[in-house]
Amino acid sequence: MLRRRRRELLENIETRRQRDTKVEASENKEELDQASHSQLQAVSLRVMDKESKLLKQIDRALAKFEDGEYGLCEGTEEPIGYARLKAVPWARHSVAYKEEREREQQLMTSRLPGR
Repeated sequence: MLRRRRRELLENIETRRQRDTKVEASENKEELDQASHSQLQAVSLRVMDKESKLLKQIDRALAKFEDGEYGLCEGTEEPIGYARLKAVPWARHSVAYKEEREREQQLMTSRLPGR
């Protein structure tokens, strides 16, 4: 699953990169066309950024697989549940550990002055 998803991401990134780097034939576009084109490029860049980050997570999971550490929570070193790995094969933490970290962050945020 990880290798398949990695291939898909690489193809998507390359397709976007090729499509977005094409130079328009007409230099005299109307302002609305230019604004629309700029907005589409911005969205495409955000999507590519998210895909690149996911690609790094997948590469990390594949490296852990090669090292025999795949499926272990990076916070507790306990096994990550099968259901979580099936849903998110690149998961780095167990559900319990991730929920605990989120609770801690909420507590820290609520203790900040002005809150």
